[in-house]
Amino acid sequence: MKLFDLWEIWVIIYLISAVIFAHSFKVSNRAMKKAGALTILLELFTAFFSLFFIPFFKFTLPNDISIYITLFIVTMIYAVTDRLNIESRYGLEPSTFSMLKQLSTVFMILFGILFMKEAFVVTRIIGAIIIILANILLAFDKGKININKYFIMSFVSNFLFALAMLINVNISDYFNLAFYTIITVSIPAIFIKLFGRYKIRDLKEEFEVCNKKEFLLSAFCWCLMLISSVKAYQLGDVALVAPLFALTSIINAVLEFFMNHNRNRFVQKLIAALLIIIGVVLVKL
Repeated sequence: MKLFDLWEIWVIIYLISAVIFAHSFKVSNRAMKKAGALTILLELFTAFFSLFFIPFFKFTLPNDISIYITLFIVTMIYAVTDRLNIESRYGLEPSTFSMLKQLSTVFMILFGILFMKEAFVVTRIIGAIIIILANILLAFDKGKININKYFIMSFVSNFLFALAMLINVNISDYFNLAFYTIITVSIPAIFIKLFGRYKIRDLKEEFEVCNKKEFLLSAFCWCLMLISSVKAYQLGDVALVAPLFALTSIINAVLEFFMNHNRNRFVQKLIAALLIIIGVVLVKL
């Protein structure tokens, strides 16, 4: 069996790239002036790096026009989620952001029951409740719940992402994976530019103030994240892959503690991260 036919390899690639992205982007966006302009830049550079991965996957395109229509709708939602995520990453620590990201699983369960008429599975509901409780724990600071605008942005982003996933059922299977990645980042970049009325000058100014080395590393790692996450789900069992992806929250919390000497609520974050992994496992049973 070829090495890259193993889902485990793609999970490892995802975890490494996700952790590097979280911390490198946190460094690169410290001088951010316009979140929309930075989002466009990140999406365009991610699309650029994705070009180099096209030869590694079989090039296929769907013949069904409905798939393109669905993808177009999904990319509009991705434009909003990407824009919200960039700003929420600016205001949240990587570990906190990665934990909040698991809320999308809760929303997907809710949407499945409400709109897809999926069965009411007790273990899934318990898992979803545990994920919610973990995020409530995460919001506690000095004896009270502290929810700022970045927390809310991440919450809304995960809600919209779950909605996009409800619409986007296995669309990536019809495309060359790298080309699919290019589509899902470049079209949102166009939407944000048009609706945000950003000019080329705005993009140049934003690129000038960011840490270029860390920014380029972030774009490359985001490219790897997007490709590896889809590939891991294609090759592996969702019940195994999803909980392993959730390990990013623990890894980020540990790195913040040892590398950045960030001891802010470390034990609290670690407990929340463990609860989230348990919740994801129950959801995927």
